[in-house]
Amino acid sequence: MIQVYLLCIAYLLLGTAFLLSDTYGLTFPLLLSLRYAFRTHASLRRILILAGLLITLALAFFPMDPGPWLLGDLVPMLNVFSLTLWFLYQALRGIGVKQEEQQTVLDATGLYMERNKRNVGFLTMGIAIIHFIAPQLVLL
Repeated sequence: MIQVYLLCIAYLLLGTAFLLSDTYGLTFPLLLSLRYAFRTHASLRRILILAGLLITLALAFFPMDPGPWLLGDLVPMLNVFSLTLWFLYQALRGIGVKQEEQQTVLDATGLYMERNKRNVGFLTMGIAIIHFIAPQLVLL
């Protein structure tokens, strides 16, 4: 399904913009505006989280054409899922949810991405570019 393919690339590039907003926000003010909109509008947070979950499921069950029927786009699917977890972590952190004593997968993913925002942002951008230029190379 080509629609899922385009939505995946758009979601990955949007996630890249959020991840790189701290590093390149002064150079590109649009990145700071996106981050501000994410922090102030709860509806945008909900839309991004729900869209990420739906795109993850769609990539799992409907990969690009030459790929196998199940999990053909594994790398972009995992990246979209990790971005979704990071958006969920940011949303829960923004509303002040109490931290439990146990560290969940959501906390571990969110903290890892917080510490390595720039590297994860460039990795996400690389996956989006490779997935756009040559979707056949992403098959596993």
